[in-house]
Amino acid sequence: MSNFDFVPKSIDAAAIQLGEGTTVRISSAIIQRTTALRAYSSYAAAGNWMEKLSTAYIVAIATRSADSWLMQDIQNHIPEEPRISCPKCREATIGLHVIRGRLFPRLGQLRKHANKLIHHLDKPENRGVDGLNILGVFDYCYHLFQENTDALFRHIPSATFPLALCKSCKAVRAL
Repeated sequence: MSNFDFVPKSIDAAAIQLGEGTTVRISSAIIQRTTALRAYSSYAAAGNWMEKLSTAYIVAIATRSADSWLMQDIQNHIPEEPRISCPKCREATIGLHVIRGRLFPRLGQLRKHANKLIHHLDKPENRGVDGLNILGVFDYCYHLFQENTDALFRHIPSATFPLALCKSCKAVRAL
């Protein structure tokens, strides 16, 4: 059995939901979502390993892009009271990796599979794909678009982000 022999789990999360009254709500990152899910659903029909690898690459890129968009959107809506003026302290407090780790830890773990596939395929000198976790890429897509679909409709889990100081700011405060 190769790392291409699987059937991705079905994703049935809708991109449009009923809003209040007669309104509708559209999922965030809709372009990335559409691209990822189109490739995701065509994987089983791919003819050979190269088509499957190309499909996995599209799923990885589009899912990672939607994930990044979501984390950036969450970061932009975290209130900073008072404003974190030091860029290093801001990154340590509400950086994208901090948000992903605190709110979506499984997503952060699965993202590694997509990154590994993308980086491997972006270098033409790399050969072979046995070390790549293709199923992990599809699990990443499933986890973002099926299991965390509410986040793409801006229903974000609550969490606190205590101020984390960088080395320079810690040194200044210690004086």
